[in-house]
Amino acid sequence: MKDDVFFERVEKIRKKMYAIAYSYFFSESMACDMVDDAIYKGYLKKRTLREEQYFETWMIRILMNICATQYNKAKKHRSFEEYVVEHEPSAEFTTRNFELKEAVSHLPEDLRKIITLKYFGGYTTSEIADMLQMPMGTVGTHVRKAIGLLRSELEGEE
Repeated sequence: MKDDVFFERVEKIRKKMYAIAYSYFFSESMACDMVDDAIYKGYLKKRTLREEQYFETWMIRILMNICATQYNKAKKHRSFEEYVVEHEPSAEFTTRNFELKEAVSHLPEDLRKIITLKYFGGYTTSEIADMLQMPMGTVGTHVRKAIGLLRSELEGEE
């Protein structure tokens, strides 16, 4: 893949990438850093992409791996609240948003990935199934399970 084609295709998915990264960190600067890291790693490894039709899936997987690694590192060293305060959430970060995003952060990794792709990335169930290489039925089951866990956690807080 040529450089100009790579960057042209990245520009088409940059907003989705940002939304996914933001859902991990609730910080504009962290989300931008994660997207930049993913683009850089994708650029370095672009020759390893076998089928160009899966470019978007490939880039999102790179991004999610980077975000998950960084998220887990941050979570080991300090509490979630300290992490959020340190990285200055944007103005749209209301109390209810905080509660929802904190609840999402408590989901098991496999469920959090699916919820992030579906509701923050805007992907369909079939696209998520392709990205995560799992059956569509499993994705649907995980979405329902995650929503149930989120609902019970949020209702328990009120």
